[in-house]
Amino acid sequence: MKFIAIALLLIALGTATAAPQYVKLSASTINNSQLIQDLRQLGAEYVLEQGIFHSTKAPLPNGFWQITSTQSVYRKIDGGVTYYKYTVHLESQSSPITIKATYIVSFRPSNGKTLVTYYIYTILTVNDNEETTDLPQFYDTHTLDSNAYVKAIYDNAVTFTITDARAKGLIKKGLYHVGRIFSIKDQGFTDPPVFVFLVTLVNKSGYTYRASINAPDLGDYPEEEHANYPITYTIYPNN
Repeated sequence: MKFIAIALLLIALGTATAAPQYVKLSASTINNSQLIQDLRQLGAEYVLEQGIFHSTKAPLPNGFWQITSTQSVYRKIDGGVTYYKYTVHLESQSSPITIKATYIVSFRPSNGKTLVTYYIYTILTVNDNEETTDLPQFYDTHTLDSNAYVKAIYDNAVTFTITDARAKGLIKKGLYHVGRIFSIKDQGFTDPPVFVFLVTLVNKSGYTYRASINAPDLGDYPEEEHANYPITYTIYPNN
């Protein structure tokens, strides 16, 4: 009887300490959650940025990419952090290639902290279509500091976004810095040219917001026309 009691206790302890498991989310759960959709796009752009500029085994062509299908989304909650595991198909609209990407985005609801903790992709198809130019393409985030011209556009856009969003109550009061740059894109053949910066804004308390900032390149435009092309941005919700 004593041995049975010990065995039952061990089983109970094993159950209590079992590691959290991923649970597959339904299509309706995905479609009804702006957060899940936003993190899906963020993770995809991070994977593409890595594949375009830093992969040596399966480098990807630069250009305009889109998520063409979502194969699955799984969720796991562990110690105050929610992990979303995505598998998607991404297709280049500039070059004839389709990939399957799996990536995990961690999200901490208490402060909005977001990271891509894992990714992998495989090339599914390479078509014979001609390449299309003048479409949006990625810019290597690691070279931002060495490009004074783009860095100036970036610094001005981030400063404006923080000041304006704080004044409108879209983010909490306080001082902010950029926690991470997930991607930079040149919007392609636009007039004026526009850079899109996907970043996290972090205040002194560690609270984090995800922001997409559209910054026009007005270097060739006279000063009196600058007001016609304002910086725009989106602050993504943390719930």
